[in-house]
Amino acid sequence: MNLFENIKMAFASLKSNKMRAVLTMLGIIIGISSIIMITTLGNILRKSLTDTLNSQGGSKLVAFQISLKPEYVRDYYMTEDLITEDMIENVAERFAEDIEEIVISGGYESGKVRYRREDLDVYINGVNPGYIARTSDEIIAGRYINDSDLARGANVCVISEKQAKKLYGGVKEAIGQRFSAKFLGQNHEFTVIGVYETKMTALMSAMNSLNTTAEDWDTEVYVPYRALTKIYGGSEEAFFAYYAIVNDGVDPTSFCEEVQSYMNNRWYRDNDSIMIRYMTGESEMAMMDQVMGIVSMVIAIIAGISLIVGGIGVMNIMLVSVTERTREIGVRKALGAPNSAIRSQFIIESIIICLIGGFIGIILGILLGNIAGVVIGTVAPPSTGAMVLAVSFSMAIGIFFGYYPANRAAKLDPIEALRYE
Repeated sequence: MNLFENIKMAFASLKSNKMRAVLTMLGIIIGISSIIMITTLGNILRKSLTDTLNSQGGSKLVAFQISLKPEYVRDYYMTEDLITEDMIENVAERFAEDIEEIVISGGYESGKVRYRREDLDVYINGVNPGYIARTSDEIIAGRYINDSDLARGANVCVISEKQAKKLYGGVKEAIGQRFSAKFLGQNHEFTVIGVYETKMTALMSAMNSLNTTAEDWDTEVYVPYRALTKIYGGSEEAFFAYYAIVNDGVDPTSFCEEVQSYMNNRWYRDNDSIMIRYMTGESEMAMMDQVMGIVSMVIAIIAGISLIVGGIGVMNIMLVSVTERTREIGVRKALGAPNSAIRSQFIIESIIICLIGGFIGIILGILLGNIAGVVIGTVAPPSTGAMVLAVSFSMAIGIFFGYYPANRAAKLDPIEALRYE
């Protein structure tokens, strides 16, 4: 009996027991669809994270932060360990040809804004004029914080479009108004000098959709970081980290290594525990990929267990099928069918069950993954490698779990088989 005839007989057998065939495929469908859905979601999230990173400076954005030396003496930071304004200004001057913008965030306070009888959450973020370069914000009214505001520590702020409309009735109406926020135990007033609109990436939109207040309110308010220093009662600025956006054509990694070496040799050589480390946009993306890879692997393992359970189900049904068709096997062997023909008949039937389940699982996984992608706001194709692996794994399950029933059928004694009722 040739391959075509075996396939034809396998489909005839499945057709005669439709419900049993569907239930047998269920474990395979669930396992394969889970794997495809996870890989599709991984591609979607990776694309969204890349879009978010690109909207915040992309590969041109680098960070420098204080960190413990490998041979540290103490595991805590002191004031003299922090990065000072003078250090940042010195780096900006020395590497002026490579740097497009210096980005600083100096202070972050949670507070409340009173709106009618409701207290709304806000976060007061002390920044420098370059900070907008690492956000996806666009000024739509007024202006952003400038060098003069920073130097004076002016009590000015930039609020969101949603905040402006809710508190003042409109974007233009907000300019020049007093913005009062309660934090650090008392009310602090700022003059609104600008209104921003956040250009949402797909991932940001999806995250905002989970926030019931996101439709008419944003939490971020920007003020000069020296304004926060005055509120704290301090006079000097020091930071745990700062950012830089490099010019086009500058290799971020080479630039970071040079700046890191310069800062460590100049200011941290004699520090017993603290040094400067850098981080690039690519390294952040690599870390995200690593985390997502671990999560995907765990879920894939769970899906693999589902496939094994499905394979056991296939073996169980094939054993039932062998028992039901004992007389048929006896007749074929009495007519001269070799053991290999009987064995291949049942293995092919097992493979077809798994392949059909695998293809259904692939289609279902792609659909479910892209439905989730629509919620996030972007779609991405599934991994071709994952689909090939899924089909191959389906065939392997069919062969592995179909061999024992097929071999059992091949070894039946034809006389005993013909006697079977």
